[in-house]
Amino acid sequence: MFGLFRKRDDDERGAPVEPWPRIPVAPWAGGGATAEASAVEVPSKRRPSVPGIVLTVPEGRAGVRLDEVHRFMDDETAILETTHGPTIYAVWTQAWPKKSGTAVGDMLEGEAPGGLAFLSADVDAPPTVVLRDAELASFRAWVAALPS
Repeated sequence: MFGLFRKRDDDERGAPVEPWPRIPVAPWAGGGATAEASAVEVPSKRRPSVPGIVLTVPEGRAGVRLDEVHRFMDDETAILETTHGPTIYAVWTQAWPKKSGTAVGDMLEGEAPGGLAFLSADVDAPPTVVLRDAELASFRAWVAALPS
């Protein structure tokens, strides 16, 4: 049957995954972290992947959508949660005041403002990577230069 209720054939597939970025981009590294431009999968038949970044820190290796990274870097959100792989949180150290009463605040106690900290999803240990100054500026520049 054709039309709105046409049954999908077994050999029909969703849209092919398009490579991103189309031109190779050198990975970024600094402060004990690395980042690579890579397509990340999304649950959609029309668009099975979107531009993203794969972060590697001692807590694990996981991906996040590029549009979410841009929102985070523009201070539109205070926390960035990876969605592809183990959950890792990226947080601004100034987003939680000392003694905030939250797990993140407890782990960031004593951290100076102006840094980008990476925490495991358990938030049971202080961050092993905190980007500051030149490393943070370098990471911001790398993200800004990625093709969208």
